[in-house]
Amino acid sequence: MRESGPGYRGAISRILAGQAQGCGGLTVRLLSIKPDGRLPRTEFDFQRVVTVLQGELLFMDGDGTMHMVGEGDVVIIRPYERHHFQNDSSSLARIIISETRETRGRT
Repeated sequence: MRESGPGYRGAISRILAGQAQGCGGLTVRLLSIKPDGRLPRTEFDFQRVVTVLQGELLFMDGDGTMHMVGEGDVVIIRPYERHHFQNDSSSLARIIISETRETRGRT
């Protein structure tokens, strides 16, 4: 587990599966987001699938629209879609993020 980088507040990230575990371009991480915590507004060149395990979060989609997401909700984030999560509740929120980056040059 490690505290997340710049732009993150009150978020702890743990890689559950990734390259070190033999998963190639697949990464699965667990993020715990404390009350008043947030993930920065960002975009990536790959698709992400986010599953809410616990709590509630505000999710801002690529159009800037805010959505409340909670336990069991799944959010699919397209490549280059600028997005953001924040925890405005008084309870811990936990999400799983799955993402696949292409592994070029492999046959």
